[in-house]
Formats: sequence, C-alpha cells, structure tokens
Amino acid sequence: MTALPVSVQNSVLSLLPSATLARLQPKLRHVHLKRHDLLQEAQRPIDRVHFLQHGLAVLSARTKRDGEVGVAIVGRFGVVGVTAVLGTMRSPHRCVMEVPGEALQIPTQDLRRAIDESPPLRQHLMHDVQRLLIQNSQTALCNARHSLEERLARWLLLAQDRLDRDTIPLTHDFLSMMLGVRRAGVTTTLEQWERGGAVRRKRGAVGIVNRAHLEQCACECYRIIATEYQA
Repeated sequence: MTALPVSVQNSVLSLLPSATLARLQPKLRHVHLKRHDLLQEAQRPIDRVHFLQHGLAVLSARTKRDGEVGVAIVGRFGVVGVTAVLGTMRSPHRCVMEVPGEALQIPTQDLRRAIDESPPLRQHLMHDVQRLLIQNSQTALCNARHSLEERLARWLLLAQDRLDRDTIPLTHDFLSMMLGVRRAGVTTTLEQWERGGAVRRKRGAVGIVNRAHLEQCACECYRIIATEYQA
C-alpha cells in the first residue's frame, strides 16, 4: 500500500471538482489488488471503500439453494462499497476482484465524514449509486427475459468497456456463474461466435475480435447501462 500522489484513473474521482478531490486525497491510499481479493463480504461491515483504477470486480448474490450469481461488475467507472455512501455499512452482496488491478482506497469513516462536510461530493457519489442501481435492474430484466447469447454479449461488452482491452481474462466456468447458466451453454455460444469471427477463445480468456458483431448480438440492456456510465 502506498500513499498518493498517483494519477487518478477512476472516473468517479476524476470528475470531482479539484477542490473536493484535494480534500479527499490525504485519506486515499493506492493499493494493488490480486485476483480473488475480497473487497466486500456479504453482511459484514464495510470498512474500506475502493475507487477502482484498473481491473474488474464482480458483485454477486447468493442463496444456499441456488449458489452464486453475478449481479453487477465494477471497474474504473465505479466504486466498491456504495452502500456506505448511503450510510449502510453492510450489504447482502459479496464483491471479489476477478481481473487484477489497482484502486484508490479510503476508510469508510473518513469517506462518511467527507460526505457530511461536502454536499457536492455527496451528490456526485449518489450519481454512482444511481448508475449501479440501473445496472442491477437491467441485469435482473436481462436474466429473466433475454437469451443466453444476448446476455453473454452484454457481459463481455461491459467488461471490455471497463478494461479497455480486447482480451477478457475470464474462464467459461466464471462466465457461466455470472449468468447463472450451464457452462456448456457458454461454450457453445462462444464456439459459434468464434466460427463467425467475432471472438477468439484462449486458455482462461476470451478475445474480442469483432466488437460490432457482439453489439448486434447484445440486447438493449447493454446500451441502457453503457449510456448511463457514459453520461
């Protein structure tokens, strides 16, 4: 763990007024995050909030009967620990790093004090809460109404947007967990896309070759979510 200064790549922080960001900087710490690092445990106190700079984290819901299903992804556009922004120090969702990266980390209590002292910071962070709620609601609709092909295309496109690279280092097993489907369905869909020149399957990763093809396969949910984060 190292102190700032580092360049701010997280869009939530980078869009803050300079004076507001300056007030936060003494409390921010630059941390490196490995794959499978636990950022938030279900129903446990959230003592650190992470503004991701690089990499990809996954929020997941779980029941004893059904196991784990992904409900949202967080990258450089977002924050892990948004329930703390609302004053709730626990969440029913677990959050784990799936693609290694970096973050600017702040103790929850320090962030809460900064929010209380700065209405502009509160308003700005509320916008991120809104974006996450929209991602969650569209994911729920997508999982209930849309085909596996549409859902997988949405997920890969959202991941690429956050990673800024063509190779998505995630396994078929993980993608099947995220979508709540059998691994065979993910493999079959990727095989079809590879024959059509849209993706290239690699060991433990999926390479996006023709993004336009995936955008055609994706449902409207991808565009709704992407538009919110672009705004």
